[in-house]
Amino acid sequence: MTVAPPAQLNAVIEEARRRARRRRLAYLAAVAAAVVAASVWLILTTAGSGQFSKAPPGFTIAKAQGPVAHAVLKYDTGVWRSTDVVTGLDRSAKATEEVWYDPKGGLWRDIFRIDGRIKNELAGRCEPSAETILCGSDSPLTYLRPYPWPPGQTGYREAGRGSFHGQDVIWLEPRGGLRTPANMAVSRIGLDPKTHRIVVAESFSRGRLVGALLISQRSDLDAADVRFLIPHRSVPVTPRASFDPWSGLVYGYGFPAVRRTLGRPPLWLGPRFRGYALTSVTSGVYRPLPGDARPSRPMRFVRFYYGEGPGRGPIIRIEELGPSRPYFQKQGPRLGFVERTGITVARLSRGGLLVRVVTDLRFPLTAKNAVALARALRPLPSGLSTLPTLRQL
Repeated sequence: MTVAPPAQLNAVIEEARRRARRRRLAYLAAVAAAVVAASVWLILTTAGSGQFSKAPPGFTIAKAQGPVAHAVLKYDTGVWRSTDVVTGLDRSAKATEEVWYDPKGGLWRDIFRIDGRIKNELAGRCEPSAETILCGSDSPLTYLRPYPWPPGQTGYREAGRGSFHGQDVIWLEPRGGLRTPANMAVSRIGLDPKTHRIVVAESFSRGRLVGALLISQRSDLDAADVRFLIPHRSVPVTPRASFDPWSGLVYGYGFPAVRRTLGRPPLWLGPRFRGYALTSVTSGVYRPLPGDARPSRPMRFVRFYYGEGPGRGPIIRIEELGPSRPYFQKQGPRLGFVERTGITVARLSRGGLLVRVVTDLRFPLTAKNAVALARALRPLPSGLSTLPTLRQL
């Protein structure tokens, strides 16, 4: 047995203590965020007078026109992972989507969480229609309505009755069965026998189960108890919880521009990372989208591009956001962890910044590569003005 020297052992113990303190702080922050989120929703769903009967400036409180459906969607796909930057330990991260929907009034609210943290949050009003159901084909609102019956009109057939996690279901399968080529997938659907709402949608490829969407249907809320916070200048928008664009308006180029954008030094990987040279540095701003339920304010970003592929696209793209963020980046991951989506997308929180990373398959974001990238991030030096590899367009 090898015994660690006292100095090394003390360093290990101190690092364990620091990690425990970070975990406690992250836990308290998550609890506080959950309390705030619950408070906001209670404000929106509490009828009557009082200090919460008035909407903040620029918004109006819309009453539900009928019973409000409520469901929680759980994504069991293995797509989202969380990796500890210190230890490299990698685990699955739970992804859930909570939805409230007033079919009669066309009002909805959608919150998407990864590992308990709110990533996307949006509320809105559906496009008016006198002939079709409001938001008739918009996911995930379709999950809060009865599935079309008989199922033959959707290309499915009734495959029998059974149970899923102790709940009775009617199983629906594609007419062509569950076996497909490797590059295709089909779904088997489980319906509640009474309401015909979807309880589970399982994805199959080549006859094998590859993922599932679990839908916990909650009791409908009475219209008299529900309010939705809608911007005054509300335009019809649809839920887009998984929407994760790299859009925004770019207005600045080079190191001097990005230094003053976020109010603190941005993070970079140095002049070169894993052989990929820094090729572009930009700054810009996201514009608010109607329905993000927050007053209009600048949402600034900075971006660093590394490497260049055959199509002249970057190999590694890094975007950093300050405390003011677009609706699809409301909260960052827990401190000390890298949140990975597949092998080309990652996020992390560092020094008050939310860092987004998108890579080419030449640098896949495996747990090892994601940790290496996170550890390499450091503040941009104050004296640096340019680099010979930069090409600003």
